[in-house]
Amino acid sequence: MPSGPVFVPPSRDGIWCECVISTLDGSREWLIAGYRAPSPRLAVRWMERQARHFADCIDPAPESRWAPPAILDPIAVGLVGEDGCDPATAFRMWPGDIAEHDQALKAMRDGSLYTFCAVDSELRYRLSARPILTPAVPPHDPGQCLPQVSLA
Repeated sequence: MPSGPVFVPPSRDGIWCECVISTLDGSREWLIAGYRAPSPRLAVRWMERQARHFADCIDPAPESRWAPPAILDPIAVGLVGEDGCDPATAFRMWPGDIAEHDQALKAMRDGSLYTFCAVDSELRYRLSARPILTPAVPPHDPGQCLPQVSLA
């Protein structure tokens, strides 16, 4: 048995995944969905489903019956983002992007933050995943009890 103080470093306890919408200036943020994934592979699977759902919420498919037919007008050319890709299209493409999935898996396995963002003229849409860390245990002598904390 080792002698002297023992330090237990932080450990990973799954991966926290979330869908967030925020204003471009960062003044407001809304958590749309969150999930604690037990593995990177399950985190990517959850993110695939959320990307499709996100896309349908941002821009429902024309064939879906979410509004009366006469109320919808096609978007004018030039109103999409500067890169020519609107957020809904970016999120519809994400589930099939194997290279992006590999990047996400690598980041999660390395214990890093993974983020996929798309923006429009007013909002930032984000899928992200990061490790959930349990706190480190401060150095202590295994033969001694940790000090009592008084709540009075």
